[in-house]
Amino acid sequence: TTFATMAAAMGAVDEAIKEYLLYRGFVQTLKSFELEKKDEKDKGMRASKIVEYILQCIYRSDFNSLQSVWSQLNRKFFSRLNHESQNSTFKLESSILKFYLTHANRQGRHEEVRAFFEKMSDSLASRRDWKEWFALPFTKSPELHSTFKIYYSKEWQDAFIITLHNFFSTLFTSVPLPSLLNFEVEHQKMLSVQTENRLLHEQLAATKTELASTESKVQKLEARMAQQMSLITAAASKKKPAVATAMAGAALAAGGSRVPPMKKVQGAESSPGTARRPFSMVEPQGDPLSSKSNLDNDWARLRQFSFPSVKSDTTNTKQDISETVKAHITNSEQPPFVAVDQLTYRDHSAPITHCKFAPNATKVATVDVDGVLRVWDPATLETSCKYDSKSSLFSMDWVPQPVDNLILMAGGDAVVRLLDTAMGTCHWEVAADAKFPKILSLVCSPSIFVVSAASQSSSHIPLSPSTAKLLSFGLSSPSLPSSRSASGEMHNMQKKFSEGFVGQLSVWDLKKQQLNTFLPLSSGAVPISCMALNHNSTLLVTGGTDGKIRLFDIVQNQQLLCWDANTREVYNVQFSYDENSVYSMGKEDKFSQWSVMQSGRLLADFPIHQHASQPAVGSEHHFPSPPRGNLFAFESENKYVLTCAPSQALVYKVGQEGQLQKTLTLSGHSGPVTCVDWLQGRRSYSNCITCSIDCSARSVNLLKNSD
Repeated sequence: TTFATMAAAMGAVDEAIKEYLLYRGFVQTLKSFELEKKDEKDKGMRASKIVEYILQCIYRSDFNSLQSVWSQLNRKFFSRLNHESQNSTFKLESSILKFYLTHANRQGRHEEVRAFFEKMSDSLASRRDWKEWFALPFTKSPELHSTFKIYYSKEWQDAFIITLHNFFSTLFTSVPLPSLLNFEVEHQKMLSVQTENRLLHEQLAATKTELASTESKVQKLEARMAQQMSLITAAASKKKPAVATAMAGAALAAGGSRVPPMKKVQGAESSPGTARRPFSMVEPQGDPLSSKSNLDNDWARLRQFSFPSVKSDTTNTKQDISETVKAHITNSEQPPFVAVDQLTYRDHSAPITHCKFAPNATKVATVDVDGVLRVWDPATLETSCKYDSKSSLFSMDWVPQPVDNLILMAGGDAVVRLLDTAMGTCHWEVAADAKFPKILSLVCSPSIFVVSAASQSSSHIPLSPSTAKLLSFGLSSPSLPSSRSASGEMHNMQKKFSEGFVGQLSVWDLKKQQLNTFLPLSSGAVPISCMALNHNSTLLVTGGTDGKIRLFDIVQNQQLLCWDANTREVYNVQFSYDENSVYSMGKEDKFSQWSVMQSGRLLADFPIHQHASQPAVGSEHHFPSPPRGNLFAFESENKYVLTCAPSQALVYKVGQEGQLQKTLTLSGHSGPVTCVDWLQGRRSYSNCITCSIDCSARSVNLLKNSD
């Protein structure tokens, strides 16, 4: 600071002067200098020291010393001030004297009070603000008198000391310094700048080292990408003859046109009997249209070298062949991503239900069906935190902070916990409404968190033990056989079961751990199964067990929109990249996009693969129904989406008008993929997580191909 620099400079100048006087032999001058320095009244122009000395004079009732220091300050500094500042100094002096009198009178030092008036009566008698103060020695209980009591209060004294300190601080910064002292101040500033410059150079060197290490990693990734691309190109080149064969078959089957005769390639082997040649090199023995049997034989032989999807029905041959050829050409195109690193995390001992990247992308949190949460590094697979909740965890979310160490989590005991992953312990616990113990979902922002809770069970619906066991993990009924009667029975049971539950949606203050408000739910208090916040946490989109999507204004505490998205429960909702639309996935593999600006208008209904919403259906492992984690995750600009599947994770390119094109398959799990997450905000590469019912999580680095 300026005061510290000036104080250091003044001490350095004093030492330099003493050294100079000693060098010149001015011993008497040196003694006088040291003597006057000991009795220095301005205390080295340090405001705190001057205020401390003035208060000591007041507390000791040493009026002579108080008058001496103020007179010296007046001659040295106050006399140089402008008229307005001198008036302020005059009022400040009056307050110091009144402070002196009230303190001496409170301490019972009546002689000092009388001595003060005898000494100052001539100068104070003509001042209007001091007329009543001459009665102070003769007033009983002056602390109760209207004129004096304010000066006896501790509040006034504390405020006065602060004012005095601020006054001297402002005064000393505005006083021009002598050349010698100004030189030393500049020298001190130069030393500070040099120190800062050295630290910046060290930081720059460390940054260069880190940059070189990063460039080395990028070069390795590019080399691996080039290797992968060479393999893909080689595989694509092998498919070209097959595509040409399919096109020839299409021409023959569709129009009956003759295949141009091929000449025998030199060096082709032949036997004295029937020559054995590939079909494409067999010369036609006459017009293939002259005989139906010849055409059938040629077509049968062509099918041996064509694709399985080519049909013998001539009415559909053109369409079937063109689709097959188009599929092979598409597969031979350059993929948008290349998987360069695939690491498998196997520390969980139960199927994984949740996975989520930390906001800073250096950690991943995963939760299994046993309620065990693990935080680990996706690059090294090292576990940094393990927390066993001793019960099922239905939801969890990272707290967005500069240091990603905090996770909110909740389950079926009506308690929201804040886990400090650095310490491995719960920072605090908040008990929600005991009537709504099942916390189905929660989302968090830097200042608030939203909790969706539901009642524990429905008393009027009889359930079998096996059904009740499965339903204890969620609100939807388990999958039943695909017959009409079974499907209707399942729908009726689910409808009754969902109606038996009551939902609650509440907003909490994260820092105070207090309930702010309840959000209103239209169409009854239905349980909310999934939620998502927009970028500034002012809008909340939810998916309910009634198949409806709702949009809330959290600031105004009101519901803005509500529309039917599914006939059954909505499992996942997510805002789009520009937050003008919402993506949802519900039961029966319904993957849709809805407009927020046009009151929930359906923008697209995507043809997703079977069991995308319930990938664990039919698995021999025990897994909650409905699923709890993210069933889909988008790349940063919503151009590609990562989805769950019964045997692997699939990446689709999201096209216009509700089109999905499969571009990448991420395999490696031995069971269904149950939840996914895709790290956003990276340009040249990205990282995604896929978790499975086989208790494993895979971290995949995807390198983007240039468009």
